[in-house]
Amino acid sequence: MSRINRSNKNRLLLAILVGAMLAWPAIPAWAAVQLQLDRDRVMVGETVTLTFVSDDARQGFDADLSALQEDFEILDNRTERQMSIVNGKQTTINRLLLTVEPKHDGDIQIPSFRFGNAHTEPVMLRVDPAPELAPGELPPVFIEVELTPGEGPYYVHAQFGLVMRLFYQQSLTEAAISQPSPAPASVRLLQETPYNAERGGQRYKVMERHYAIFPERSGELVIPSIRLTGRLVERQSNGIWKQAVRGRRVRAESDEIRLKIEPKPAEFTSGNWQPAREFRIAQQVSSADALRVGEPVTRTVMIDAVGLEENMITEPEWPKIEGARIYPDQPQGITRDDGRWVLGHKEFRYAVVPEAEGELVLPELKVDWWDTRGGVLRTAVLPAHTLQVLPSQLVPQPEQAPAPGAQATLPAVEYVSTDGDGLIWKWIALLFAVLWAATLAWAWRVGQNKGGSNGGAVPRNDPGQKESELLRALRRASEGNDAASARRCLQRWLKEYGPTGNGSLLEFAASTGDEGLRASLYRLDSSGFNQGGGAHWEGHALWKQFDGWRRKESAERGSRAAPLTDLYARENRVIPPG
Repeated sequence: MSRINRSNKNRLLLAILVGAMLAWPAIPAWAAVQLQLDRDRVMVGETVTLTFVSDDARQGFDADLSALQEDFEILDNRTERQMSIVNGKQTTINRLLLTVEPKHDGDIQIPSFRFGNAHTEPVMLRVDPAPELAPGELPPVFIEVELTPGEGPYYVHAQFGLVMRLFYQQSLTEAAISQPSPAPASVRLLQETPYNAERGGQRYKVMERHYAIFPERSGELVIPSIRLTGRLVERQSNGIWKQAVRGRRVRAESDEIRLKIEPKPAEFTSGNWQPAREFRIAQQVSSADALRVGEPVTRTVMIDAVGLEENMITEPEWPKIEGARIYPDQPQGITRDDGRWVLGHKEFRYAVVPEAEGELVLPELKVDWWDTRGGVLRTAVLPAHTLQVLPSQLVPQPEQAPAPGAQATLPAVEYVSTDGDGLIWKWIALLFAVLWAATLAWAWRVGQNKGGSNGGAVPRNDPGQKESELLRALRRASEGNDAASARRCLQRWLKEYGPTGNGSLLEFAASTGDEGLRASLYRLDSSGFNQGGGAHWEGHALWKQFDGWRRKESAERGSRAAPLTDLYARENRVIPPG
């Protein structure tokens, strides 16, 4: 009976508990995320940090915060997670930090935001207007721009200068400044100079930049405003220490510039448009006033222009030279600057090879250019240069030695008979002839013994072996574009194995019938006059042309030598008596 009562009592207790739970009112969701401000009153231009805090480790911050963008500019956002254990109990705090800047003054209400089942309460922020400048007072940060020349005119492809000056009283942090971006035009930064200056009775730090601008077409050119955003660094006293802190945010921008770009003037009829502030032409001649036929002379034409890049400097037009050939080299140029204007420099090299003696006139050259300062057409003139061409001094070919095994021919002796002593002189002559023949026979036998003493072994100074090593060295130097080494190797080969019998590149070039090889030899020879030691010389072409010429000459010599060898064999053949 007691068991039944106890069971009924438990059932009753359970029923009462369930009923109480069902009758308990629903618990409303309460704010598990709080919004905190680092300060509730700021000025226009200053920032404020909004911190969303939750002590729920599972709480996320995936709310839609786009409502803030109506009154604020969101500059930065980051999350933090902090864990701590106190008396054995673990606590986790999650934070979402937003750095924002008010877009206007007044009372701004930060609305409620929902994060899942949690939400924040609205918060009020007071934004005061920025302090107004007194009459004549300058802001702490501002930008000035000016054009050089300020009055124009401005021509297509011609440089004009843009000077930007940033003035600031205090140090800046988080600073970002835009670059001039006119279109269509190319921009080149030339120089940046910091200094101090005074404006409106106030001291400023100045950062001055000089830009070169090259308009790419005529018409209106718009240079947008140069903009700066940053934050002033302020000093706050903390006892005896002064701590640098981020101050208020500042902005500055320059005025927009619009200007007219002039096209190429109608009076400039030359095909090569070259606008510059200054333009100079000069020359260097590698040879003295006299040279010989087949000997090249290198003429270097140098052009310097102020306000014009080297890629805009065009090659002068050369008139034809009667009695000479011209081999142009690859132009070389560079663009520098003096901090204000670009300085274009370009060199044009020509190897001129006279083909007849007499006077060789390197012709006068004229280059039209446009003076952007005066707005007039000008012509730069390079005067003619006259050289005297002397006859060629080619070394004559040495006489060929008799072929091995060929019989020496004795000179004919005319015997003259006189009364009384003719017979004696005949016997004396006959004796000398016998002695001469015996001497020749002894010399031939000694040569045979020396030649066979080595058993046919190749001597250490084998000419073929030496020539092959020299040719390999020439090939390595040529394919490596080492003009100096290639010149030395080729001169040595010419001296020992060449057709002229000496080491002259010029005489070898004059004697060869290969026009391509001749031009390469002239360039190799003239590279010694160039600065840089032939850095732009193409050695691969020289080796290819020289190797082809050498193989062709060897084949022709072989075809010519075959009949001679057979003829000598017939002449030296012993015919038995019939």
